[in-house]
Amino acid sequence: MSQKLFNRDFTLVAIGQLISLFGNAILRFALALYVLDATGSAAVFGTVTAIAVIPTILLSPFGGILSDRVNRRNIMVSLDFATAALALGLGLLLSEENAVALITVTLLLLSVIQACYTPSVNSSVPLLQAEGNLVKANAVVSQVSMLANLIGPVLGGVLYGFFGAMPIILVSGVCFFLSAVLELFIHIPFQPLDAKTGILQIVKDDLRESIRFMTREQPDILRITLMIAVYSLFVVSTITVGLPYMVRTVLGLSSQLYGAAEGLMAAAGIAGGIASGFLADRLKTGRLYWLLVLSGAALVPVGAAFLLGCGPMTCYIVITICIMAMQLLIALFSIFMLSLAQSRTPSHLLGKMTAYIMTLTMCAQPVGQALYGVLFDRFAGSLYLPLIATALIAAAIGLASRGLFARLEQ
Repeated sequence: MSQKLFNRDFTLVAIGQLISLFGNAILRFALALYVLDATGSAAVFGTVTAIAVIPTILLSPFGGILSDRVNRRNIMVSLDFATAALALGLGLLLSEENAVALITVTLLLLSVIQACYTPSVNSSVPLLQAEGNLVKANAVVSQVSMLANLIGPVLGGVLYGFFGAMPIILVSGVCFFLSAVLELFIHIPFQPLDAKTGILQIVKDDLRESIRFMTREQPDILRITLMIAVYSLFVVSTITVGLPYMVRTVLGLSSQLYGAAEGLMAAAGIAGGIASGFLADRLKTGRLYWLLVLSGAALVPVGAAFLLGCGPMTCYIVITICIMAMQLLIALFSIFMLSLAQSRTPSHLLGKMTAYIMTLTMCAQPVGQALYGVLFDRFAGSLYLPLIATALIAAAIGLASRGLFARLEQ
């Protein structure tokens, strides 16, 4: 294991991720706008995005088992080629008549792929880095994701505004293909586990071992993961459903401005990743709950802007600034929590632990996205009510977690 942060294999992983995630970002951006523009309903939009998350939640534990049993490099290569083929098929079949149904199916398939892809990437980081570089390496992976989400929506907003969804779909397919080719040259250490029993018994044993580890050896990490799931139900759902609905439908602004808001949000995530590198030895685990409290509080000015009846551009500026603050704080929190969990997990459980954390933190998102789709439609004329209520709930969850973080620090 190299002591150098940007060793050859980690650098190739990061570059491959940048290309693949850029393709993913512009594809999801185009599909989301297509559904929202076609229906004009936050409820339909929220339902589609909620359905699309379900396969990732259900299948991530099996993706974790796969990443511990199969060479992670091969998983990434195969899935990037598969996603390129999926984008090509979507480009050939998409029409106004089948748009909502076909986009829903595409998002479901992307979610299945993500369930296997993400655990393989995240669990490869500790295998390519010394423990002293773990926080910085996870920060790089996070920054790569945010950079893709910065460039993707900005470029996607311009392309969508002038040319529609089709060029974006084609560009995304090219990105997945290039990423797969690049990943062929990565070497990730792999030690095949004993596989004398059948596949069903392997799955059963792996699930039992990883569940025992989380419930008996690291119960506080499990408790915080469940707490984050409840937090995501409110705060993350507000962002994923609320941002496009507020900008496009309520304020009636252009796809370019919406893309700019998404890009700036990703830029804030990059800033959070950079900050995590500087704060790696300074931010104490016992104080991480403040990041949750403050990120929720950032919704208050957004609610106030709607309450005071500010103009569309004023509301847009307030929304963008506050969402950027939320993203920066959430990025900081995610990097520290993932690094903490990885540092306490043996290598043969890394994929499964990563998958369980992802599954548990995402399990409430479909409910939240469907709920906030209905709420935003119901309170379209008084958006300040769900926004300020969400801020109060988020602050309460953050404060309630103070004891858990204190125990983890000890």
